[in-house]
Amino acid sequence: MSEPHEAIVKAYKVFGLEGDEDFSVVRDRFRNVIKEVHPDTAKDGDAKTVARLQRMLKAYEVLRRFAPRRHDITITPEEARKGGIRTIKIHDREAMIRIPVAVKNGTVVVPIGDPLWRVHIKVQDVMVDADLNQQGEAELKRLAAMKKKFEDTKVSEAEEDADAHTNLLKAFCERFVKASPAARFAKWVRGGSNAA
Repeated sequence: MSEPHEAIVKAYKVFGLEGDEDFSVVRDRFRNVIKEVHPDTAKDGDAKTVARLQRMLKAYEVLRRFAPRRHDITITPEEARKGGIRTIKIHDREAMIRIPVAVKNGTVVVPIGDPLWRVHIKVQDVMVDADLNQQGEAELKRLAAMKKKFEDTKVSEAEEDADAHTNLLKAFCERFVKASPAARFAKWVRGGSNAA
């Protein structure tokens, strides 16, 4: 690296970071902090604000070149137990990493010959996850069947309600609408019901 280590540490301190965060954290912090000093959004455009903006831009340029990048890999427990050297693909190029023996989940390693990357190791048993996925799929199928049964029951209840409403309407029409006014009057007089 052509930049001295102190310049990188100072660049991290400009953003209030500890000094080993990857570039995505630096970029997010830069986007949040730059709003305070940018001429378009800052309340006062005095010389101190402009100087702070210049320091932030310079620090961002340093960290854009020298801040580590993050890459995640997943390995099986067997690979974690044995350790070894592994070739991984990082952004269209290959890099080699040395996996320590009995590595734990969340361990961070640096690729051989490439100090700008941090590889985060996740130990995950593929077979256990496959079993969990199969159980999850079975549960989803069961829930889908219950939902379909509920919807079918809901539809049949709606059809029964519609049939009852139709039958009630037919009975009303038979009794009051289809009969002539004279027949309705006669029925009213004989039955004493309030048909008029």
